[in-house]
Amino acid sequence: MKIKWNWGTGIFLTIVAMLSFLAFMVNKTLDYKINKVSEDYYERGLNHSEHMQKVKNSLSYQEQFDVIHTDVCTVHFPDFFSGKEMNGRVLFFRPSDYTKDTTFTIVTDTNNNQVISLEYFLKGKYIVRAEFECEGTDYFLEKEIKF
Repeated sequence: MKIKWNWGTGIFLTIVAMLSFLAFMVNKTLDYKINKVSEDYYERGLNHSEHMQKVKNSLSYQEQFDVIHTDVCTVHFPDFFSGKEMNGRVLFFRPSDYTKDTTFTIVTDTNNNQVISLEYFLKGKYIVRAEFECEGTDYFLEKEIKF
C-alpha cells in the first residue's frame, strides 16, 4: 500500500504527533509528587489573625531564640521563659519534603534548652518553628538552620 502525501496527510500526522505529545505530558504530570506545606492549609488560613498575634507576642524574644547543632541539636529558648511552664511543640519543617518534618513536645532543662538527637534529621535545610503557650500568652518563634 502506497501512502499518497498531500496536505491532508500532513495535517493528520501533525495532529497525531500533538496528541501523542499531550498524552505523554499528562502521563508525566500524574507521576509528579505534590509537596504541600501542610495538609490543613485552609484551616490555617482561617486562623491567620491568631497566628499573627502569636508572632506579635514573640517579637521581642525572636533574637534570643537559637538552634545549635554539633553532636546534638540544642533548641535554646529565650531567658524570659526560664523556670516557667511552657506547653507546646517544636516543629522541624523541611521545605523540600514534608514527609521528613519532625515534631517534638517542648521539654526544657534548667538552662532553658531542649536537646534533640541528630538521628531524626537528614542533611539539608530546616525551619524550626516553636509554637507554645506560657502563662496564658501564645508565642511563635522561628529560625532557619542547615544540617
